[in-house]
Formats: sequence, structure tokens, C-alpha cells
Amino acid sequence: METEKKEKRAKVSQTIKIKFQKLLPFFSRWFFWMMIFLSFFYAALIWKKYIVNAEWSEEKKKAYISEQSVLPFNEEKYKKALEIKNSRQEKLDKGEKFSGRDIFFPEGF
Repeated sequence: METEKKEKRAKVSQTIKIKFQKLLPFFSRWFFWMMIFLSFFYAALIWKKYIVNAEWSEEKKKAYISEQSVLPFNEEKYKKALEIKNSRQEKLDKGEKFSGRDIFFPEGF
């Protein structure tokens, strides 16, 4: 009697084990694809919320700019730097071109 119960339990546990081994890859595959789908959907929602529908009022923009600006913008220094850049560019354009001997093309181009 007892051996029959043990055999029956062993048989039931064996069938459960076989079914579990067959169903585990199926469920794990579906779980994997559902996680990929959900993460893609979540990323799309975040992208839509923060990139596509990014609407800031003028006050919020100014507050953000003032919060992020570590260095103040000095317009006088900026204009001086532009003048220096332009003067260097003019010297380069109007300056004497190299008229030395060309070692690669001695007869000219």
C-alpha cells in the first residue's frame, strides 16, 4: 500500500516536472518579450512627455537660464574678442602669401 502511494507520488511529481520543463521556456520567452515591449512603451512615453510636448512658459525659461548660468555674459568682452578675431582674419587675408621655393612642385602647379 505504502509503496503504491510512493510510486503514485513519484509518477505525479515526474509528470509535473516534465510539464514544468516544457512550459518554462514558453513562459520565459513571453515574459522576456513582454518586458522588452513594456520598456519600449515606457521609453516612448518619456520621450513624448519630455521631448515632444516640452512646453515651458517664459518665466520658467528665464528661471532655468538664470539657474544654469554660472558665468555671466559680458557683452563688452565679447565685442572685443570679435574685433580681435576680425583683425586677425583681415591680416591673414591681406597679408603676404608664402612665396618661397616649393620642394614638392618646383616648377609650379
